[in-house]
Amino acid sequence: MPNLSSPSEFAGKTVVVTGASDGIGKAAVRAYVAAGASVVMIGRNEAKTAAAARSIMSEVGAVSGTAGDQRAITWEIADLSRQEAVHDVADRLLARLPRIDVLANNAGAMFLDREVTPDGFERTFALNHLSYFTLTLRLLAPLVAASRPGAPARVLSVSSRAHENANPSLDDLQLERRFGGWKQYANSKLYNIWFTRALARRCDPSRVVTHALHPGVVSTRFATNNGRMGRLLRRVMDVVSVTPSQGADTLVWLSSAPEALEGSGDYWVKRRRVSPSRTARDDARAEQLWTTTSRLTGLDADQIIRNTMAHAVA
Repeated sequence: MPNLSSPSEFAGKTVVVTGASDGIGKAAVRAYVAAGASVVMIGRNEAKTAAAARSIMSEVGAVSGTAGDQRAITWEIADLSRQEAVHDVADRLLARLPRIDVLANNAGAMFLDREVTPDGFERTFALNHLSYFTLTLRLLAPLVAASRPGAPARVLSVSSRAHENANPSLDDLQLERRFGGWKQYANSKLYNIWFTRALARRCDPSRVVTHALHPGVVSTRFATNNGRMGRLLRRVMDVVSVTPSQGADTLVWLSSAPEALEGSGDYWVKRRRVSPSRTARDDARAEQLWTTTSRLTGLDADQIIRNTMAHAVA
């Protein structure tokens, strides 16, 4: 389990974690709850997410309670590759969470074959990028509401060193011309960093700070939905991978570490602020992605942020 400075580090705090039913997400939930947080898990599969929640409750002595209770777990089910589902789960969370201290955008996958969601988006792009964008914007009000002097809310997005291999064409974000599963995964992890940097430029850091991170190569069921090739990749990954708990360490640490307040929009590896790739530092292209994503999702992101910040209680 990630090491924290205090066993009650998250007492009284509400944390929302996507991709929470296994791997990094499940390990992060365990650490948050063990340190006193009330956690909302978002998972795609009802049985798997419920089983993960009950397992964690048994391990750390948490309860299935009302969101906001200390050391409590609740869960929501949503296929975050579908924008309609992202909005639905956001509506449910907004109805019951007046404040959110930490949003951990962790859900992600790689699909070796090109798949298209019911709303017409390539699935890797939809899950790994669009869901982060839409869910964060929809939950911005309770994030801002949770901020206190010297204690802003935190939006953390799980990226990857795979972004170092990405240099996408912004006129073909969904790889309609020539698809490659690894290529699109790397692109999506670059988009996580671009999103983080663009969001940081727009948010008052006294209200919300945001960071992206590389968790390490984590041994999970990440590639098992991709047939024989996916299983082969999984075996290779198992040789060089870290455990889910080790992979969750930087994510959980950034959720409370004072060092995370020394800036916003940064990229972290093993609890260290590091420089991402040259392409990831191209803020002009990040702004192009922001504009295009706003159009694709139908969200006036800049107006949402301006309105939310303007209505924040001093």
